[in-house]
Amino acid sequence: MKALMLVGTLLVGVSVASAAPYDGSEPMKCTIEAVFVCQDAAMCVRGTAQTVSLPTVVTVDVGKGLISGSASGRTARITSSGRGAGQLMIHGEEVETLGKAWGVTVTEKTGAMSGAVLSPVGGFLMFGACSAP
Repeated sequence: MKALMLVGTLLVGVSVASAAPYDGSEPMKCTIEAVFVCQDAAMCVRGTAQTVSLPTVVTVDVGKGLISGSASGRTARITSSGRGAGQLMIHGEEVETLGKAWGVTVTEKTGAMSGAVLSPVGGFLMFGACSAP
């Protein structure tokens, strides 16, 4: 019985140790679960990804420097990324087409995601979670 418990403990330890953190080394699928749209400092309105014309699920590929929405075919270039304090931080700009800057953080252990998009007329916050594809 003790041997069976030891094997079970070792298997759980191996599966936890081999679980890839969300550090950007592999592509991720990120689901946008909630969005808060702010047109000015006085008020923000809760919405969904569709509220701000984004797909509900996006693929984040730090290695290729690209975020894409499979259903929409839209892409955004990642201009920089970094890691620190258990977070993957991803940044981008859409200067020529939209005049927007954006940033996303992903908690490396859990995949929890938050992000912001900023433009001259306001912006929005988004919250969700990432998972392995």
